[in-house]
Order: sequence, then structure tokens, then C-alpha cells
Amino acid sequence: MRREQPPPMLSRIATLALALLVLPFLSSCFEPTSVECPSGLFCPTGQKCAAKQDVCIKTDCGDGVIQEGEACDDGNIVDGDGCSRACTSTEVCGNQIVDTAREEVCDDGNTRDKDGCSANCKSSELCGNGLVDRAVGEVCDDYNTRSGDGCSADCLSIETCGNGYVDTAKNEKCDDGNTDSGDGCSADCRSQESCGNSYVDLAKGEVCDDGNNVNTDGCSSDCKSNETCGNGIKDVTVGEFCDDGNNVSGDGCSADCKSGEGCGNGVRDSDEQCDDGGESPNCNTNCTLRICGDGIINRTAGEQCDDRGESPNCNANCTLRRCGDGIVNSRAGEQCDNGTTADSPNCDNDCTIPFCGDTHVNGTLGEVCDTGGNTPTCNANCKPAACGDKYLNTAAGEQCDDGPNSPYCDNDCTPPLCGDSTLNTAAGERCDDGNTSNEDDCLGSCQPNICGDARVNVSGPTRTEACDDGNTTTESECAYNIRTCTYCNGTCSAVLNLTGRYCGDGSKNDPSEKCDDGNTTTETECAYGNATCSACDAACSTVLNLSGRYCGDGSKNDASEVCDDGNKVTETECKYGDATCTLCNASCSATLALTGRYCGDGAKNDVSEACDDGNKVTETTCPYGQENCTRCNATCSSVLNLTGPHCGDGIKNDASEVCDDGDKLTNTECPYGQQSCTLCNATCTETLALTGRYCGDGTKDASETCDDGNTTTESSCPYGQENCTRCNATCSAVLNLTGPHCGDGTKDASEVCDDGNTVTETSCPYGTLNCTRCDATCSASLNLTGAYCGDGLVTNAEVCDDGNSNTCGTCNASCTQNQLARATGTITTVGGTSLDDGDRFTITDGFNGTPVTFEFDRFGGGVSGGNIPIVFANSDSSNQLANYVAEAINTKVSVPFDISATANGNTVTVTHQHEGSYGNRAMKENVNGSASFKVNGLANGGGYDCQAGTGCKRDQDCDPSLVCMPDGTCGTP
Repeated sequence: MRREQPPPMLSRIATLALALLVLPFLSSCFEPTSVECPSGLFCPTGQKCAAKQDVCIKTDCGDGVIQEGEACDDGNIVDGDGCSRACTSTEVCGNQIVDTAREEVCDDGNTRDKDGCSANCKSSELCGNGLVDRAVGEVCDDYNTRSGDGCSADCLSIETCGNGYVDTAKNEKCDDGNTDSGDGCSADCRSQESCGNSYVDLAKGEVCDDGNNVNTDGCSSDCKSNETCGNGIKDVTVGEFCDDGNNVSGDGCSADCKSGEGCGNGVRDSDEQCDDGGESPNCNTNCTLRICGDGIINRTAGEQCDDRGESPNCNANCTLRRCGDGIVNSRAGEQCDNGTTADSPNCDNDCTIPFCGDTHVNGTLGEVCDTGGNTPTCNANCKPAACGDKYLNTAAGEQCDDGPNSPYCDNDCTPPLCGDSTLNTAAGERCDDGNTSNEDDCLGSCQPNICGDARVNVSGPTRTEACDDGNTTTESECAYNIRTCTYCNGTCSAVLNLTGRYCGDGSKNDPSEKCDDGNTTTETECAYGNATCSACDAACSTVLNLSGRYCGDGSKNDASEVCDDGNKVTETECKYGDATCTLCNASCSATLALTGRYCGDGAKNDVSEACDDGNKVTETTCPYGQENCTRCNATCSSVLNLTGPHCGDGIKNDASEVCDDGDKLTNTECPYGQQSCTLCNATCTETLALTGRYCGDGTKDASETCDDGNTTTESSCPYGQENCTRCNATCSAVLNLTGPHCGDGTKDASEVCDDGNTVTETSCPYGTLNCTRCDATCSASLNLTGAYCGDGLVTNAEVCDDGNSNTCGTCNASCTQNQLARATGTITTVGGTSLDDGDRFTITDGFNGTPVTFEFDRFGGGVSGGNIPIVFANSDSSNQLANYVAEAINTKVSVPFDISATANGNTVTVTHQHEGSYGNRAMKENVNGSASFKVNGLANGGGYDCQAGTGCKRDQDCDPSLVCMPDGTCGTP
């Protein structure tokens, strides 16, 4: 970035600020080595007084002597006075130093134009800088590079027709330096006077111009015919055979300008579809329109064959069929056709769909082999067969293949088997000695044989055992309830022969025993004749309270009994309900054969019977063919009013019936709502296979509002279809639906994103630094940036942009107004009679340090020391006083004073000579004689006020002590 020099007073302001900070402490804090300047200013150690300015300087610049490395030294450190504040420039154009105080914007070391810097160094010779650089051909410059505003984007045209410059922003298509038509550029510069430019050039004989050079669209390709019959121009391309300037038949040209008789004369008659005078790409030789599939081979149209559609030898597009022609001909057995004779991932070179197992090796799919399944050399996945490839190939002898050892497969591709001499720890094996014996060091389960595992290690060889009872305890007796036993000691080295306590030994000697009656029998009854008794069960765990057998207990359960009917009564008949019975006499010594009354004996002979029809069947129907009848139920307790099966009852319930649909009608269709049904004829002798109307059959029935061929109530259109009409599931209502689509603002499953439109944005909306948008097809998210006020670029509706959105700098916070300006104020004067001698006002420029006081002096009698006199008389008007004030400000101040003034009526406008907010200073007045004398302090100065770290575009944005650094922020130079 080019660093611009600040205005002349910037260094003064910095010095003044330093002085103001130091002044309060000078009386007590300066050291004896400080230097006192003639004005009374004290400069600290290491600094000295400027020769012609009341400031302290840290270097030799400003001492009035040109030292080595200095280009000049005028005794101050002020820009704009012929020597820069750093003494490095004489502030003349051509010295290769850009002196901004002299309004230079460039300096390339010369005073020549057309080299990127004008001869006076005040223009970079770029279009848009507001300066008309005629040396580089500019004829205008309106501070921008936009066309269409009276000055073209390159500043080479004032955008008027006839200036020899084609202004496209003004819709000019040409400009030949004049405003005449007929010379290749129309009088308004909007046409190059050629057919097809959408401009009717009457001077060139055009009668129409529709923006193209195509016939048959209402304007001929030369723009000299509107292609209508009767205009005197034969428009062959729209089918005219002639055009004699009228629409009358019988004069050698028909009324429609199309005439001829017979196929082949080039004129289409009413019974012809076309007539091109023979075969043409659009017309067959029989004057029918050429269509591939019409059975006529039209060579002119490029047809090689035409079999009225696809055939084994001819494609549907009328080209001869061959595998590799890029057209899938299913009639010829093609499943695919990739347009080459080579394999592709989607098609084998024999035009079949490629898949592993088709016995065709398709390398584009990564196939190394293809034997149509597993073989000794090739896996079914079309990879070479190899044990350990994790693919089971039984044809190669593999029983499994998990790669290395796994719980289910050894690394030799056989299932893990204890005893196969292969140790497979993944399968849980801890040893494998090649056998399944449990009598050696490795058990048949391939686990180590150890003492306490209930397996006797006989063979060893390292851990032989005498016994192994499944534990490592040395027992002293048998377990309870085992009379004798054999155990093993705790080291499996000796057999132990032991005895133990048990149930049935006649002694209750274990906590588990509740009783012990000297046997291990669980008695179930008392001795015959005893109704109750007590005993102990076989496990000695329960005391048994038992009952015994006896006559009258209802069971013949003793050799002394002939019978036992549960009582000691001698009966004379069976109880009601039993037709016959056998009972027992009172002593259980003789059986009694008896008869009794019962339901079903055909006689209503008991108070419990309501009826008796001679059987114990509860009939449910009458005999077939009998619609109604009366019967008795199986318990004789209820009379049954029944109906019987018959043709038309809806039940196929007799051998004579083939079917029964519940009526005696011969129907011709199913009831509405049934797609198909089987009904019966009127005599139940024949089944009828019928179809019926139903919601969802795609045909609107009289009872239906609509029918869309299904019974689904759709809630939306298919994706991509914004609007559609469907029918609800009951065919009772038409559904006007909307569907998901790209641009509806909702992300669908098939979409990556959806921002509510189908536009591929390239940037964020103005004012948004970062944003995420979606492309026009909803297939990609766009991470975008946008222009904003403060980015340093003048975009959108911005008038300026100083690199920040603060109130400081040369542009306001909203980028809508340039605010680099000089501060101004006003003084309103009064007539001489309203002033007192000695009235005064004070102005400070905020730059040179010392305020300047102006004192009104009636008749030149003198003023207080240091004040600037304004001589006046009582007769002077307020306007004259205004001129006196302006003159005094402009000419009578001898100290550096960067304020100028102009008078207009009785108002004096005071203007700071430098741009910047530091020029905003109050003015003071002490005019006692008139309240009408007023001062308004300097205000509205802008620029030169951003602090360190704030964004900037040039030095004028930054505080006077700072410059705009290369990184675009204000910083210390």
C-alpha cells in the first residue's frame, strides 16, 4: 500500500498534544539539562528547539540547517510549506515522493503524462478518480467506473451516439462517428444494419427483423419477407411453391401459394402428408412423413433399416443392430450396450449385464477370474482361491476360511477340532496333543488335566494321578445318605474307602431328617380296615398322616370285597339319568344289576324334563330342505324351535349343493368394492367367477368422486412436482396437493440443502460477512462471504468505505457519506455603535498551539499586547465590520495560523485550512456591548481521527500521529 503523507499540520498537532501533556509538570519536573527555547518552551534531554517553530525536535530536521540525508530544512516540522515535516522532500512533483500536503496522489520521479502518474502528480491516470486525464485519452471522469451515467466505465466516452465510441450501456451496437443510417450503423447507433439483430433497418430494405437469420418464423432469413402468401416473395422455406403478389387461385399460383398435382412434384396436396419432390430426410417417396418405425427405409434420413420397431436385426432408431452400437436391443437378447466392444463396469462386451459368476472376466469390475462359482482356482467372488483370504471355497477343499485362527476356523481352513494337533487359542484351546483322551496331560476338551477336575490322569506323562474325585479335599466320611463310598485324597495320590450316615438306619441323626422308621419306603396307606395312621417317608423328611382302605370307601380295593359303591345301602333302582347301573349291597359282598329312568327314553317321566324326543342329542338344525321344525335338547330341559339348511341360506351344507351365496339369484358382477368374487347361481348347482367395480381400479364409478388407481390417501406430490391432483383412499374426495421440491426451503432426504430458492448464490447479502447458502439444484452447500460496510471496498449502495464501520475516518459509520472535510465556523458581526473599544474574540486552529485573539480598536487607539487589532468607527455597518474581521484573520496574523475567512453580508465564515476532525475548535468572544455579536466554533471537520488498530484505507483515516499500515489498520509509522 502506498503511504500518503499527512497534511502539514499533523506533526504540529502531535507536538502540541505532547506540549499540553507536559506543561502542567514543567515547573517541578524538568531536569537541569532541559533546553529552554526563546518562547519559554522547555525541551527535555535529547531534544532541541526548532528554528522557526515553537516545538521540540528529536532529530536535526527542523533546526534550519540542511544536514546529511535531508533534502531540505526550513526550520519547522510542518508539511505543505516547501519542505516536508521529515525534511525528506522539497514537495515538488517529480521527486519520487508523494507529498499529500501538496495534494499529490503519486510521484514517479518525472513530470510526464501517460505513465501512470500525471505531469502534476495529482492523478494516477486511472478512470474513476474524478480527474479527466486527456493525455491518456479520457474525455470524462465522474468518480466511478460505471457506464450508463453520461461517462463510460473507461472514461473514454460521454455516451452519446455519433462520437465514434460504442456505448453498450446505452444499448449502442455501433458508432461510426455520425448519425446517418444506411452506412452500416443506424442513425441512433442501435443497429449495425444487418438482418437478425431485432432491429428493422428500413434504410436497408428490411420489412421485419426477429433477431435471427432463420426462416419459417414469420420473418425470412434476409429480413425482407414476413413469410406470408401474397407478398410477392416466394418463401420456399415455409412451403410456398410460388407467390404472385395476391391470394387468388387460377392465375398460375394457388391462393395459398402452394400448387402441384401428384406425389413427387414438390408441392403437398391435400391428400399428401408431405411432398419434397422425392425422398428427403422428412418425407418418404410415397409422400408420407418420415417416421422411424413406419416400415419404410428412408436412406436420406440416415435410416439403415425399418422393421416398424425394434427387431433382432434393427434397432428402434432404424440403425442396424450390433453389440457395441450403444443401443440396448432387447429383441436381440441385449441386456446393455455401452457403445464399445470393450468391457465396462455396467456392461460386458457381449452386451449382457456384468456380474460376478457370469463366467466372463470383466476387469473393469475388479474381476481377476470368473468360473461361475467356487472352483479349485477361483472363488465365487471372482478372486483367486487361497486359504486365508477369508472367503469360503469348498471346491478348493476349504471347510471354513476366517483368515488366521478364529473361534470357528483353524488357519488351515478346517473347523477347529480338539485333538487335531493344531492349537487354536481363539477357539478356547489351551492345549492340543492330537487325541481326545481324558487320561493324559491334555483333556479331550483341549484343557489341561489337573487334580480336582474329576478326570484321572493315567498316562501323563508329567502329571499322573491315582484318582480324582473332582475336588482337592481329603474327605473323612461319605456324604449323608451314602452308606459306603470311595473318595480321593486332596493330592489325587491315594484312594479312600469310607462309610456314612443314611436315612433308614433307624436313627434320626442328621439335621435333614424329620423322622426315621428304619426303612426307606414311603408308605401310602394304613393297613386294610384302618381309616387313619402315622408313618415316615422314604427320605426321612416328612411325617406321614395316612388313611386306609375299608368297605364303603367307594373302591373295591381288598380281596375280601366283591364290590364297593361308597355306601352301606342296598339300592333298588338306578339314579335318574342312568338307564342301567351296577351297585353293591350294604356289606360289599354282592353286586346288584339295576335299571333307571333317563332323558332320551322317549317318555317325559321326571319333573326335571320339559320334553323327551327319544334321544340325547341337542339338534341344531332341521333336516336339509326343511326350513323350520321343533326338537328337544339333549338334557330334555328345553323345547327347540329350529331352522334347517336349504339352498339360499348362504352355507354349502348338502351334497347336492355345489355352492350357496345366500340368495337364489344368478348375479353377473361382484358387489361394488370387491375386485373379484365367487358367487353361486340361483339353484346352488354352479359357481360363478365374477369381477366387480371398486375404489382404486382407476375408473370413476357413479358412487365415486374420483379414482386414481390406488387406495392410498396421498399427502404430498412426488418429490420434484410442486402441484398435483390425487384421490383419497376412499375415492370420495379430490386432493389438490403440493409436493417437496428443490427451493421449497425444506431439506428433503435426497437434498444436501435447501435455502428456499433455485438460485446458485455467489455471495452473502450485503451486510452479512459469512453465510451458508445452497446451490440451484439443492445438491451442494455453499460457504460464502459477503460485502459489508467496513470491508474497505465500495460496493452496493455505498458511497465510500474506509475499512471500518466506526464514526471515525473519512467515511461515516454507514458508508453513506464521505466525511473528510475542513472544519468551519461563523462570526456574526454588528454595527460599530454596538461595539465597545476593547471587545475581542479568540480563535485557535488546534494546530499551532497558541490561540489568536482579535481586539476591536475604535479609531486605532491601540490594543492589548499580542492581540490582533481590528480598527473600526461608530459609523461602520455590520457588513463593513464583517469585511474588517475577515481581512484581519487572513492578513494580520504574523504567527503560524491555519485559518482563513470570507465575508458575506454581516456573516464571516471561518474555515480551517486542513481537513480533519482536529480542526473542530471552539471560538470565544468577549463583546459586552451587543448580544447580537455571536461566534459559532469550528465544527464538521472530518477524518484523521481513527485510533491504533482501527481499519483504514489511507492515512487520512488515522489519527495525525498514526498512518494506515500495510495490513489496513492505523498504526505507528
